[in-house]
Amino acid sequence: MQNKGLHLFSYNISIRMIRIIILFYTILSYINGRIVQFQIQQLPRFFTPLNDKIYLASSYNQWKPNDKQFEFDSMTKTLIIDFQNITNVEFKITRGSWSTTETWLDGTARANRRLTLSNNPQSVDISVEQWSDTSGRVHTASNQVYILDTNFSMWNYLPRTRRIWIYLPRSYSTNLNRHYPVVYAHDGQNLFDSSTSYSGEWSIDESLDILSQELIVVGIDNGGSERLNELTPFPNTNYGGGQANNYLNFIVEKLRPYINSHFRTKPERENTAILGSSLGGLCSFYAAIRHEDVFGLIGIFSPSFWFTNDIYTYVENYHFKNSPPKLYFVGGQLESSTMISDIQRMINLLKNTTKEYRDDKNYLKMIIASDGQHQEWFWKREFPNSIKWLFPLS
Repeated sequence: MQNKGLHLFSYNISIRMIRIIILFYTILSYINGRIVQFQIQQLPRFFTPLNDKIYLASSYNQWKPNDKQFEFDSMTKTLIIDFQNITNVEFKITRGSWSTTETWLDGTARANRRLTLSNNPQSVDISVEQWSDTSGRVHTASNQVYILDTNFSMWNYLPRTRRIWIYLPRSYSTNLNRHYPVVYAHDGQNLFDSSTSYSGEWSIDESLDILSQELIVVGIDNGGSERLNELTPFPNTNYGGGQANNYLNFIVEKLRPYINSHFRTKPERENTAILGSSLGGLCSFYAAIRHEDVFGLIGIFSPSFWFTNDIYTYVENYHFKNSPPKLYFVGGQLESSTMISDIQRMINLLKNTTKEYRDDKNYLKMIIASDGQHQEWFWKREFPNSIKWLFPLS
């Protein structure tokens, strides 16, 4: 026992000595090393996704564009490096790859940054003018629009990733105790920015900038070739589709909890909306039923009820468990020959099955525009009135 005690005593002394030696060399490195603190002063506001990590790639780390040891702190945007005994270093700033490296404002490639090192600690301020993957575009999004993530994972629901946008009200950065209702919107490419839209944008950001209603809007890009699959609840014998359950589960079970935990939201059903047009209108309407406990406010623009008759059967056999969600329908007489009649058929079904839709004007509204076409300009024009009705000011 005595020898064992002596052994433990010697072991503890050794551990202490090792710690003292490590501390000594750490202090020595700061005395003799070449310490540089890099500070990001400015990034391209619109197309620096909030979730993207920023790295320093340099001649010192073999120009690795995503070296975790050279990752800037996500909050302070600082990075401290001990370059030890080298004299000169060249570097660039990246978002994790050489396809997302910094450029000049006009998109032209910029030469490597150069730094001469000394034995005294140095501080380097950095402003990134533009990124190589987003240069050359004319953006129309307002200053309240951000890219949350360019590759937000949909795994466990669909084997894809998706770009996610977020609009934050002007008061979000100043009134830090305030929480906001949230609107989830399909076809994110077409909501805020003309450079990403297919045939014009909804200008949701410009509309909300001048409305009294202050909301957070989460835009979800469509999946391109997967759009038809994701936005349709039931398959069509000619076109396929029918993956809306997976897509909506992704929104409800993954995206929405992320938004609620990272932003100041009002997560209650009566403060959560979903909207879209065409197939997005169909999907939003389906979400009102499939997830009636989550979405209490629904914007249904030019819904593609033609896609399958199963949506009518589904509604006919469904009974809301609680008070039904508020539904705002928009249709144009210059759309398909069945657009108005399809909407009216659905509304008649709803009135037959649900008392509130039949008796209370606060639960259902239908807008039919004589000049309405199946185009973004029409939905852009009708969007502000939908928000005023879905989110009435008290």
